[in-house]
Amino acid sequence: MKNVILDCDPGHDDAISIIIAASDVSDLNILGITTVAGNVEVEKNTINTLKICELLELDVPVVQGARRPLVKASEIAPEIHGETGMDGPVLADPKMQVTEGHAVDFIIDQVMNSAEPVTLVPTGPLTNIAMALIKEPRREL
Repeated sequence: MKNVILDCDPGHDDAISIIIAASDVSDLNILGITTVAGNVEVEKNTINTLKICELLELDVPVVQGARRPLVKASEIAPEIHGETGMDGPVLADPKMQVTEGHAVDFIIDQVMNSAEPVTLVPTGPLTNIAMALIKEPRREL
């Protein structure tokens, strides 16, 4: 199995990506899911991720990350993605809790301390990945 960290901003497209990655046909070992501001604010993306994990009964760390891009203003688009970033399906409020810490530190810790390679799978803005490379330049992520 391939060790992966999913880095995303779940609206519908990233929700489907999580579902596929967590499926029985996948050869992926999901070490965790990190969230980033993108379609909507990072807090909403994190709640969406927790909802998806609960729906799938996927027990992995969900770690919130960057609240805004590094060099430009956020471009939130509720008129496209809905107020929640995943409007449409009605999912219960999550009971699952976000994992303490910051996504960037989680990514660095997993990559630096894993005996096996860790593949990053970013499907949203690359802010968390950029910040991890800046903070920990000793190893290619």
